[in-house]
Amino acid sequence: MCKRIVGLNPIVFENSKILIVGSMPSIISLKEQMYYANKTNRFWKVLEVIYQESDKIKLLKTSHIALWDICHSCIRKTSADSEIKDIEPNDIQGLLETYKNIDKVICNGRTSYNTMKKYFPDIKTVYCPSTSSANARFSLEDLVKIYKKEIYE
Repeated sequence: MCKRIVGLNPIVFENSKILIVGSMPSIISLKEQMYYANKTNRFWKVLEVIYQESDKIKLLKTSHIALWDICHSCIRKTSADSEIKDIEPNDIQGLLETYKNIDKVICNGRTSYNTMKKYFPDIKTVYCPSTSSANARFSLEDLVKIYKKEIYE
């Protein structure tokens, strides 16, 4: 039987302008208490290429990016999004009301996007392909191009 897991708190700053929303942190990310901690996930590589900064928190702060996940908690056996069940969503609406500078929400992957649309249909969101290594359809270069376009648009 799978047990309920709880995600991470948001990383957000007073000057955040973009919120990137994932689905639920991987088992590795939960263990390390850091978003996208699995070395095979290309999220940080994408942002490092775009911003030429390797310090994760400094990168987020100087690029005005906040991170959170749509799932506050869920039941999941492995790290695969396809196994996510019984979602309790995070209060994305509340975060946006608190941090009024955030004017763009980008979803990292289809699960994040579809779940945002289900729980927060009135929040305008942009879909970007998942940075997970399981999403082999997109190269690092493809992901950089897509995310850069959405970040700067």
